[in-house]
Amino acid sequence: MYSNPLLLNHQLCFRLYKTSRAIIRIYKPILEKIGLTYPQYLVMLVMWEEEIIDFKALSHKLELKTGTLTPIIQKLEKLGYITKEKHQRDQRRIHLVITEKGWTLEKEAQKIPEALTVATGIDYDNYLKYVKWLDELGDVMNEANKKQKG
Repeated sequence: MYSNPLLLNHQLCFRLYKTSRAIIRIYKPILEKIGLTYPQYLVMLVMWEEEIIDFKALSHKLELKTGTLTPIIQKLEKLGYITKEKHQRDQRRIHLVITEKGWTLEKEAQKIPEALTVATGIDYDNYLKYVKWLDELGDVMNEANKKQKG
């Protein structure tokens, strides 16, 4: 343990925050080439996986509140990458559907992982180690949250 555990740089949360911001800064110029912001890119990653998804399911998958997600969806819809459709059985529910233009964007986005590798210099083996470690840390934190809620 640190001699002074209350120093800012001794906080795991702050180190993760700094790292997250650094990652987003790396992505920014790469994503600008295809006209997306980082949050828009996350939504499009889900859309390329799912093709059609319920708005609430997308909110859950990205762990974003619907109020945060709404303007992102509106912008992607305005750009023509997705459309909204009402659920056939429940008109209150909204499905998001990827468009042909959204699929075309996926072809451009194929270059992003390699561009990220070049920008960071992280080789594939280290990338896998980081992903594994972050998944393990996420599991620990989620378990702690469950215990805390009782």
